[in-house]
Amino acid sequence: MLEKARQGAQSARKIAVVEVLGEQTGWLALQAGIAVCADAVLIPEIPCDLDGVAARLKEKMSPRRPYGLVVVAEGAKFIDKEQDQAKPSALKASLSPLATGEAGEHVIQRSGLAAETVATRLQLLIAEETYPLVLGPWTRGGSPTAVDRQLGLAYGAAAVQAIKAGKNGVMVSFMPPDMKFVPLAEAINKVRTVPADSLFVKIAQSLGIFLGREL
Repeated sequence: MLEKARQGAQSARKIAVVEVLGEQTGWLALQAGIAVCADAVLIPEIPCDLDGVAARLKEKMSPRRPYGLVVVAEGAKFIDKEQDQAKPSALKASLSPLATGEAGEHVIQRSGLAAETVATRLQLLIAEETYPLVLGPWTRGGSPTAVDRQLGLAYGAAAVQAIKAGKNGVMVSFMPPDMKFVPLAEAINKVRTVPADSLFVKIAQSLGIFLGREL
């Protein structure tokens, strides 16, 4: 779906701001953004500076590449800095109702608001037109891939093995290259967020993907 959004942005010569699931963590946004080589990926773990995002987009866009793709987790955090309070044009004012919002750090929680916020605020900073797109829960649909089927069968087979072995109170987890049994006490009541030194963060940086601010 992100690949189609990228192709649409390329064809329309615009900047696509695509919101994906991830209210508390940015794993899906980060890994999907890497898969399509997005220009920027904004996740809850790294509060972002939209001025920096706009600057990076300006650097990457050119007459030969007049489009951009920004992937935003629905729980993305933003750091607002004091901006030049010059009054925008009537057109930009009509496109950016959130441009004069409250200062400080805030968390986007409602589905669709993250994409709208990023798109409308980037519109004040970039001449190219931006448009928001919300994938959200729609990504949960569709036919399973070969990998999905393999994992499903593996989880089921491992669960049966756990029962035969008398292992109770555990969850089957895929820890490449093996299936492991994780005690439920270790698997619940905590959120596994993206650490700053994550391998996926390093991969994104090596691909030139901007993560909202310099790390």
